[in-house]
Amino acid sequence: MKNRSDFITGIILAVFAIWYFVQAQSIRVFSGMGKSVINSQTMPKVWAVCLLLLACVLISRPFRNSFKDAVKKGEKQSFAELMKKNWEVTATFIALFVYALLLTPFGFIISTAVYIFVQTLILAPAEKRSYLGAAIIGVVAASATYYVFVFWLDVLLPVGKIFD
Repeated sequence: MKNRSDFITGIILAVFAIWYFVQAQSIRVFSGMGKSVINSQTMPKVWAVCLLLLACVLISRPFRNSFKDAVKKGEKQSFAELMKKNWEVTATFIALFVYALLLTPFGFIISTAVYIFVQTLILAPAEKRSYLGAAIIGVVAASATYYVFVFWLDVLLPVGKIFD
């Protein structure tokens, strides 16, 4: 099987998505403005399902590619080479971990703006990276998301301990 790393990553992501979905069940439901289909558990469950779908794609990818490509014999990569080749994936996981850590002390808006700024820089091609553009995207996306969730859907988002 070619691209075993996608298969292994997919299985790990599937286990995490299932765990995340189960943990989302324990989120306290706030009544908000009244009865609604959307509550404080909805978005975490949606993200869990999206992660599970992504995991399924990653799990199936090596099988799909093995039918298309002939397997090259004798080609092996070290872990360091694999990490260097796929540095965006590693940087994304690190950025997500830091985002989760910063969410409690700094709140949703600041943490999300910083995360989107960093993620935009990670995913943008080197010749097209713009710090100003990434900052604008981060601030606008975080503010718009906060506005939609707080004012339209009546979902409380973390404010941050520094603002308490």
